[in-house]
Amino acid sequence: MTAVEIVEITDEADLKSAFAIRHDVFCDEQQVDPALEFDGLDKSCRQYLARCGNSAAGTARIRDAGNGVIKIERVAVLAADRRRGIGKALMIRTIEDARTAGAATIAIHAQCHAETFYEALGFKRIGGVFDEADIPHVRMELS
Repeated sequence: MTAVEIVEITDEADLKSAFAIRHDVFCDEQQVDPALEFDGLDKSCRQYLARCGNSAAGTARIRDAGNGVIKIERVAVLAADRRRGIGKALMIRTIEDARTAGAATIAIHAQCHAETFYEALGFKRIGGVFDEADIPHVRMELS
């Protein structure tokens, strides 16, 4: 198995790769409107890219949501690269960076099908199910 490398994005080429992954996963695969996916907040977020060898395979971003909350968002792994530990590696890196940035709480709006994935990382569900981009989600937090 090829090692997974998680890097914080610092150049336009990596950002373009991350956006292409998000478009593939959310817009093409899950039918999310690109206007919702690309919400205008990307410039205020720290962006991450997962690489397997020379190939971009996943992405995530973190955003300061205020009041000591840092939110992990737009976690996406290409279909061909799933079940290889890439999502977990992305989450570990973003959680570490959120903690280093002083987060009292780390939050995520998890798609319901991924709730157990986030629970395994220590997240707890807060409240009930809600729709985001016509997909059922739950808010989860890590203190």
